[in-house]
Amino acid sequence: MPSRLSDIHAVPKDDGFSFDVPGCYRTAAFQELLARYPTALQLYARHVEARSYSKDYLQHVRQVVPRLVRWLGAELAADGRPGLCVQASALLSRLLEDLGIWNYVVAGGCVLSFVPANVRPRVFYLFDLQPLEVPHAWVVAPPFQVIDLTLRQQRYPGAEAKRIPRQVMSCRALQTSVVPEDVCTPALLKGLLLRGWRREQLLPNVFVQFWHFLKHFPARQVEMPGVTVKYIPARLLLPPWHAAWEAMPLINGKSFQQFRSKMAIVLARSRPA
Repeated sequence: MPSRLSDIHAVPKDDGFSFDVPGCYRTAAFQELLARYPTALQLYARHVEARSYSKDYLQHVRQVVPRLVRWLGAELAADGRPGLCVQASALLSRLLEDLGIWNYVVAGGCVLSFVPANVRPRVFYLFDLQPLEVPHAWVVAPPFQVIDLTLRQQRYPGAEAKRIPRQVMSCRALQTSVVPEDVCTPALLKGLLLRGWRREQLLPNVFVQFWHFLKHFPARQVEMPGVTVKYIPARLLLPPWHAAWEAMPLINGKSFQQFRSKMAIVLARSRPA
C-alpha cells in the first residue's frame, strides 16, 4: 500500500469505473482497479461520505438502521461470544447494501472514558512493541458516523462492561484529536520517548501512514451517559461476498443468507405504527 493516503489521487479518474451503486466494490471491474491501485477502497469510502443525499434517503436510513441494530443486537446477545466486531460489521454492511444504503466498514482502536471517572479508561491500542491486530470494527452509513454493534461484547477485565451500551448509533459523533496515549501501549510509548522522540512528534513522524489516514478519516467521539467513546480509524475493511462466506455461520449459528432472507420480515414487523 502506498505510504501516504494522498496517493489515492494516483487512481485515474478516467479508469472506466464509477461508484454507481452501494457495494459496487464487489464487481470484477472494481477488483481489477483495486489490484492496480490498493487505495481504491479509500476512494469508495470517501465517495460514500461525499455523496449528496436527499432528505427522504436520510430519513429512510434513520428509520432502518435502528431496526437492523436491534435485530442483530439480539442475535449477538444470544450468541454470547466476545470479539465478533468484524463479522457483525461485515454482516451489517452487506445487509445495508442490499437495502440500497451506502456504507463502509472501518477497523481501528477505541478509547473508553467513564463518567464519573472512578473507572480507569479502557484503551483498545493500535500499536505495541509487537504487531497487533486492529482491535475493533464498526460501520459508517451517512448520516450515521458510527454504528457499533459489539462495543459491550469486547473483552473487559472488570465491571465496567455494565456501564457500556450494547450498541452505539450516532449521527453526532464529532471529530476529535488523537494523542499517542490513545494508540500506543504504555511500554511502546515509554520506549519511544526514551529514544528521544517528543510526544508531539510521534504520530506524524513514527506512524506516518496511520497519521495520513487520519487526515481523510478522522477520529470521532461519541458521548453517552456513563461513558465517552473515541473511535480511531486505522484502515478500511472489505466485506466478504464469496459464496462460501455467505453460507457459513456468522452470528448465533446463522449465515448471511439466512439473515438476508429474514430481513424484510424483521423490518416490516419493527416498523412504527
